Amino acid sequence: MPLDNTGFSVPSYPQLLDQMVTKAKQLFGDDVQTDANSVLGMWIRTICWLQVTMYQDVQDTYLSNYIDQAAGTSLDQLGNNYSVARIPAAAATTTLQFTGTPGYTIASDQDGSLFGTAEDVEFQLLDDVTLDDQGNGSGEVQAVDTGSSGNVAANTITVQIEQSDQVTNVTNPDPAGGGADIETDDSYRQRIHLSMEAQPGPTLYGLYTALYARPGVEQVQIVPNLTMETDSYGNPPKSLHFYVQGGSQQDLGQAILDNIAAGIQTVGKIKVTAKDIGEHTHDVFFDTATIVPIYIIMTIKVSDEFNPTDGPANVLAAIKDYLSSLIMGDKIVFTKLYQAIYNVQGVDYISVTMGRDKSKMGTDDIQLDQFETAAIANDADVEVNVDE
Repeated sequence: MPLDNTGFSVPSYPQLLDQMVTKAKQLFGDDVQTDANSVLGMWIRTICWLQVTMYQDVQDTYLSNYIDQAAGTSLDQLGNNYSVARIPAAAATTTLQFTGTPGYTIASDQDGSLFGTAEDVEFQLLDDVTLDDQGNGSGEVQAVDTGSSGNVAANTITVQIEQSDQVTNVTNPDPAGGGADIETDDSYRQRIHLSMEAQPGPTLYGLYTALYARPGVEQVQIVPNLTMETDSYGNPPKSLHFYVQGGSQQDLGQAILDNIAAGIQTVGKIKVTAKDIGEHTHDVFFDTATIVPIYIIMTIKVSDEFNPTDGPANVLAAIKDYLSSLIMGDKIVFTKLYQAIYNVQGVDYISVTMGRDKSKMGTDDIQLDQFETAAIANDADVEVNVDE
């Protein structure tokens, strides 16, 4: 039986075929024709294929009862049992600065309220903005589409999609943040497990739980200094220093205030003003993780199974998946790059160099500092040369 004290195991197609051929010979004699071209053989193989498909569906149903194996809506239903919902996709936000005709009002619900980047990432003005006597004004915008693509760099939203002669210049002094794709199954599983260890609250585990629950947050590092002395990082006594990668700054500041214990000060270069339950304002401080760009140059020899259209993109995705699995302060293990790339179908041989600096490429591991995280800043930073 597929289900026993070791769990649920699915018989393979060859195993089922062997069982059915053996049974046919028991019923009809050893000389019965069961090869692939015989009538009985074709019937047996059709039934085997249907059985394998059925067994796989039953196994998926069986595994959907477990957090580490469930996927999709099955995982959502398990998460709801622990009051942990999947984080939906979110749109990035930022503040634009405008220059134009003094007194002119940029209406958020009329033509002229759409702005974008040179790469066609569009943002919608949320509230009306009236330019002052010097012709300056500012207003919050939100990306038209949800997803991480809206997290654009500072001074890149400079295009008036609907031109207005009254507005001469527009830009975003700060990066857009808070944009996030719908949470992946892997990330969702980790948060469900984390919620079992601690609910959002003032404990360290509780603070991690609270911050990881915010849209777009990818990594969190908390440095506590609960002594009466300044620590080795320069953090003052009785303080918490948060390092966060991803998410909206305002959202993060509010989450910290909502969960931090009374009497603990926060430390960092970023300041957010958040409100407590009594509508009193508080300044919350934290820092973002330092993103280290990684450069990779490789030559790969491929077989006929390698897809020349999608293959290089799959190699790039494999590298990004490996780097995204690392946390702040991890080591980029050179040999694990090989493991990630060899998982791409059709890759037979690889020669790779990597580095933090394009002028200093090599084969050594890269040790990140405690508050650094690695990323491929631009797809062009990964050079894939295919040798067929």
